[in-house]
Amino acid sequence: MSILLESDRFESPQNHLNELSLRVTIVFLFVAVLTVAWSLGVDRILERLIAHLQPCQGPCMNVYDPAQWSAVRWSTALMLGYLSSLPLILHHLHRFCKPGLLDSEYRFFKRWTAWTAIATLLVTYAIVVKFLPAVYTYGFEQHQAAGLVAQYNTVHVVMLAVYLVWITWIFTATMVLLATGGKLGIITASTANWFRLRIYGLGVLLIMATLPEHAASLGLPLVASYLVLNEFVGNRWFNLSAVVEGEAKPKFDREGRRRKFAVVDCACLGANEHHGIAATNGCTVLRLTGLCASQHEQESALEHIIRNGITDMVITGCNGQPFPDAFVENLGRLRTEYHGLDLMRLRSHRVGTPYPRLDNDLAMASMYADVLGGSTDRWLTEAIERHGVIPVELAQLNRLLEGWNSFENTYVAFVDSP
Repeated sequence: MSILLESDRFESPQNHLNELSLRVTIVFLFVAVLTVAWSLGVDRILERLIAHLQPCQGPCMNVYDPAQWSAVRWSTALMLGYLSSLPLILHHLHRFCKPGLLDSEYRFFKRWTAWTAIATLLVTYAIVVKFLPAVYTYGFEQHQAAGLVAQYNTVHVVMLAVYLVWITWIFTATMVLLATGGKLGIITASTANWFRLRIYGLGVLLIMATLPEHAASLGLPLVASYLVLNEFVGNRWFNLSAVVEGEAKPKFDREGRRRKFAVVDCACLGANEHHGIAATNGCTVLRLTGLCASQHEQESALEHIIRNGITDMVITGCNGQPFPDAFVENLGRLRTEYHGLDLMRLRSHRVGTPYPRLDNDLAMASMYADVLGGSTDRWLTEAIERHGVIPVELAQLNRLLEGWNSFENTYVAFVDSP
């Protein structure tokens, strides 16, 4: 599902492609220049790296294939060029993605990229400086204990370090993404499968696509470890309900379709006297000031719908006609229907608002009868019984009630005809 944000809807796809091409070209050239620059001194760096990784005191490291050693040199220079270009890469990523993201999504994206960059640098240092020397030393001692004369292929030693760093980056980036999204409320039970499909799919693809031929047998264990570890990290948020007012409990309409309702309790810029009393039974509630007039609130409503899997949005103040065309189009893209309680219309027919909660409940009952089906009387009776009173008079809206009336009865309720 995709939506068109106001900050991005007037840009044509070709403009986005042009911008993407420009930014990718800038980053590519910058990385290429730094890679060439690093290649001039990469031999000294590799000498220090080999001396640090070498498990033996004497000469036990050899290069058996000069062509492969050349590939190692350029791979190392490329990785150093990428790390040196990281600030520029993050800058262009943020600038390109910002117009097409919701505010909360952009905050999540910034924090994820920043924490991932820091975490990958720390993990790279831990692997190269601490972990691998200890592993190689342990292996060398085992060889000596077995009476073997150890001779190591320098290319394999360095490439193992490079590949291990790369795999760790994939693991780290995914775990940081899950933790950041969970902390910010982006990843919940309603969005868990969406994230699983995309994150795990991309991660598994990167692992399998970059697996060396001589390490093909490690493919399945790596993928299994990747999935299990990330499920362990993300399990805390995968089963967590979104932190909103109320809970959208599934309901089924006359055709057996599963529906989830969200009530948008809009103040309509102060014109809605029923604002603040929307029912929360079986629905989530989003309280806004002026949905039709605020681009930010429209994006908040769309985000609320996406996160909670809402199929039906109910607006309290109006009937939905003032919605901007772009907002209605995005609701259609999300396959979300909208319904209006039109509670502000009551001001045209009576003095004051003596029983706002009853007005809201009867309007919701009429909406349920229209959307879900069933006897209208049953829905209205349930709403009235919850209040424990019987209205002296029921006035039916929707063309049957026209104009203004004082209604002499003290207790009058209004219902909307489906």
